[in-house]
Amino acid sequence: MKKILEVLALCLSLQAAAAALEITSVNPAAVKGTAKADFTFSAFTVKNIAFDKGAVVLPVTESKGKTFSDVKLLSKSLYGKLEACFKNGCAKPAKAPAAPKFRIEAFKPLKSKTRVANAELSFDGDLLVVAGVMASSKEPGTFWVAFPSDLAFGDGAFKSAIESAVIAAWAKKNK
Repeated sequence: MKKILEVLALCLSLQAAAAALEITSVNPAAVKGTAKADFTFSAFTVKNIAFDKGAVVLPVTESKGKTFSDVKLLSKSLYGKLEACFKNGCAKPAKAPAAPKFRIEAFKPLKSKTRVANAELSFDGDLLVVAGVMASSKEPGTFWVAFPSDLAFGDGAFKSAIESAVIAAWAKKNK
C-alpha cells in the first residue's frame, strides 16, 4: 500500500511539473540586470514585473489611494524562473508550450454597483490573477470581465474563453 501511494505521489508531482507555466519571451530581451520587464507565458503577458533588492516584485494596481495585488505568485517554481531570468537572463524554451490551463478559484462579491465581484483565476496553479466581474451599464443583467492593466493577452481566443467561463460561472452562482 505504501509503495502505491509513493508511486501515485510521484506521478502527481511529475504531472504538476509538466503543467507549469513557461516563460516564452521577455521584453526587454536582455532582461539580465534590468529593474523591470514584461514576461510572456505563451498566451498572455504580465507587464512591469520588477526585481528590487534581490526579490521579484509583481505589479500592483492603485486606485483611490488603495493598493491592490491583482497578480500573485502561487509557486516557488515560477518565482525561481523569474528570479533566474533577472539574474542570468532567460533561455527560450525548446518547443512552444501549450496555452496554460486556467481555473476559477473563487468569487468575492463586492458592494459596488459596477464591479460586482472579484474573480480569482489561477493559471497552471502557478499564477493567480484577480479579474473584475463588471455589470454592464448599457445592458442590465449582462456582465463583462475587467482584467488588471498589467495583464495583456496575445491570444484573443484564450482571453475570450476565460471571459466566457467567468461570466458563465458568475451567472450560475447567482441563479
